[in-house]
Amino acid sequence: MLKPKNILVAATILFAVINVHAQDKLLFLNGKILDGKILEQTDYEFSFQDKKNKQYNIDKYRVFSFTKNNSETIVYKYDTLAGNFLQVSDMTFYVYGERDAHLTYNSHFTSAVGLAAGGAMGYFMHKDQSFLYIATPFVYTALTLPFGTSIKKQDQIKNKDFLKEDEYLRGYDRVARSKRTTNALKSSFVGMAAGFIVSVIVNN
Repeated sequence: MLKPKNILVAATILFAVINVHAQDKLLFLNGKILDGKILEQTDYEFSFQDKKNKQYNIDKYRVFSFTKNNSETIVYKYDTLAGNFLQVSDMTFYVYGERDAHLTYNSHFTSAVGLAAGGAMGYFMHKDQSFLYIATPFVYTALTLPFGTSIKKQDQIKNKDFLKEDEYLRGYDRVARSKRTTNALKSSFVGMAAGFIVSVIVNN
C-alpha cells in the first residue's frame, strides 16, 4: 500500500511532466522563442504567460508561428503592403535559420580577441595618457564585419536538409553576424576597462 507521502511525490512528478508537455511556444520573426502558455488569441494579438507567470499582450505581426500541444501553426502571411516580402515557404526557412543561430551560434574566438585587444589598448591608454585608444572597440568591431559566418555545430541542427536552403542560411547569418558584432563590441570594451585598471595599478 502506498503511503500518503509517496502518493504526494508521485502526483507532483506527474504534474510537472504534464506541465512540461503542455508548454506553448511563440516563435518570433527575429527567430527568438518565448516559452509559456497561450491564454488567449485574437485576430491581432496573443495573450501570453511566460514561465515566470508574467503576462504579455503580443501583437501577431511580430510572430511567425505558435506551437501548442507539439503542433506548430504559422500565423505569418505573405503581404507586401505589410512589409512581408517573402513567401511563407521562404520565410519559414529564414526564421528557422534565425532560430537555430540563436540556439547554437557562439563567437568565443571573436570575444577572446576583443578582450585581449581591448586590454592592451586600455593599458596603453592610461600609460601614454592618450584617449585616442578609446576608438579601439569601434575599430575592432568594424574589422569583424566583412567576415562571413559558418554553421560550426551542424550536429545541433534539427533538420540537416535546411542547410541546403539559401533562405535558411541567410537567416542564420543575420543573427550570427549580429551576435558576433555585439560580442566584439562588448568584449573589447570590457578588455579596455580591465587593461586601464591594470595600468593604473602597475604604473602608479
